[in-house]
Amino acid sequence: MLLGVTVATLAIFGTLIAGITWRLRNQLRGEVLQREARAIHAVAEMQLRSSDAGLQLAQFGAEFAIDDTFAAVLRSSELHGVMAVQYFDPRGALRKAQPIAPDDAAATRWWPAGLRDAQARYLADGTLELVSPQLALKTPTHAALPLLDVAVPLRGGDRLAESLGVARYWIDGEPVRAEFARIDARLWRQLAVAFIGGSALVGLVLALAFSRLAEANRRLRAQSADLARANEELDFAAKTGALGAISAHLIHGLKNPLAGLEGFVAETASAGSDAPSGEACRTAMETTQRLRLLVNEVTTVLRDETDGAGDYGVPVREVVDAARARAVVVAERAAVQLEVAALADAQIAGRTANLAGLVLANLLANAIEASPAGGRVTIEALRSNGRIDFVVTDRGSGLPAEVSKALFRPVRSTKRGGGGVGLAISHRLARHAAGELQLVRSDDRGTVFRLTVPAL
Repeated sequence: MLLGVTVATLAIFGTLIAGITWRLRNQLRGEVLQREARAIHAVAEMQLRSSDAGLQLAQFGAEFAIDDTFAAVLRSSELHGVMAVQYFDPRGALRKAQPIAPDDAAATRWWPAGLRDAQARYLADGTLELVSPQLALKTPTHAALPLLDVAVPLRGGDRLAESLGVARYWIDGEPVRAEFARIDARLWRQLAVAFIGGSALVGLVLALAFSRLAEANRRLRAQSADLARANEELDFAAKTGALGAISAHLIHGLKNPLAGLEGFVAETASAGSDAPSGEACRTAMETTQRLRLLVNEVTTVLRDETDGAGDYGVPVREVVDAARARAVVVAERAAVQLEVAALADAQIAGRTANLAGLVLANLLANAIEASPAGGRVTIEALRSNGRIDFVVTDRGSGLPAEVSKALFRPVRSTKRGGGGVGLAISHRLARHAAGELQLVRSDDRGTVFRLTVPAL
């Protein structure tokens, strides 16, 4: 687009300065011709005033002044370069010529009747036949030659209101041609300089304008993307806000039924020989215990958020151990090994610890699910510049493409029973804890998430 606009602009600019240059060229040529005509006119008037033509005109009329007038014109023809002179009476008839004029000399009269100021025209491809047959016979070549054709009105004596006619001078046009060539050369040089300089300036201005336009367009696209993300986050926040109220109500209603269910399963497992036993009973016990722990944990978080009683310190080790303890049963069933690589000797606020525990639980669950049997999931806690980095690493095949493209945004889950909002909720929980959840790496070597929260 920039190239097309630049070419069109330069074409218009070039046409404009070419038109101006052409008009200036014609104006300068006209001034040169007018200068030549005025010079001839001045000499002719001087010769007329010093002759008897004016006296003859005053005493006997224009018809008796022809010979004296032409004699005065012939004296002015002694100027350098004059090739022929023709005299036309006031009625426009050719009366005298030196040398002999062509038969159609009167027909080639180009100046208007009643000429008052000297005029000149330039013939770039003139011939001697236009000037005089006598000259054409003396010069066998018929090559074109430049000619200057000057028409001078003749007036003299005391009766200046009456015309003596018009003198026509045929002059060698080579000096005028050379001057025209010099003028053209200067004008074309100026045209080239103006076009090149103007083109550079136009190109620079257009480049800057398009650069700023592209930058503004880029910012507009970025702002539109930010606005779209903000709308998504607002929509998600509204949904999660409603979901939080529903979850609080649901958890409150589940506490007593879960306690009863856990007691029933424990009593059944410890009964006599008629009681069910085996893997199914153990799975039921583990599940009810995990559900009770999860409900208690969420209840604690909700209570701290409501009461603002989360200012107490919690060691980082306890947060990691609690997250590992919640995930160890799932890891054993998936034949995945859980490892703690490093632990910082630091504390975080209780409220932050509660929220970080929920995020780590989700990250560990995802990491275990993504790991192959016999794989390893690592969790570590590192201190850096007054903050704690919780890093969860798996050795799976990386995040699915649809999850990577919409990271930390709700997506359609490909997992059985999945909701597609786990990472989005974890991301919001991290922000709610004044921290940040980041994807460090996800490729065929595995996936690494980092949860950063402030330390005490």
